[in-house]
Amino acid sequence: MTKEVEKEKALVVFDYIYYAMRGKHFLEHAGYSSNEVAPPPEYRTGCDMALEINADDVDAVERILENNNILFMDILFLPKGTQLVPVYLTQLIKVTDYAGYTMVRCGNMKVTYRKGTGVIVNISGGG
Repeated sequence: MTKEVEKEKALVVFDYIYYAMRGKHFLEHAGYSSNEVAPPPEYRTGCDMALEINADDVDAVERILENNNILFMDILFLPKGTQLVPVYLTQLIKVTDYAGYTMVRCGNMKVTYRKGTGVIVNISGGG
């Protein structure tokens, strides 16, 4: 039996959830895996959603985001063994699927986008 080796991770942090969602879409489309996570407090510099990626993919991820005009604040290498909370487990951000659309709610703000294209079809809330 072989022991699975834990890969080192990196965290892509964004100013706005719009770019985090679009970034995830383009990374998936390019074949790279990412997880929506709530960054630890010491890494919260913009929105409360970040993308956790494999550290080996940093150069490719950065190139994909830049080529698709996805603005990000920084890419941070995480200490080995850092456990981040998946976004869907936090009270702050909720993701709901509706047929061909996905709605992401963060506090009072809601953003709905079309699956497959990532095009935002509605933004509401915030007062």
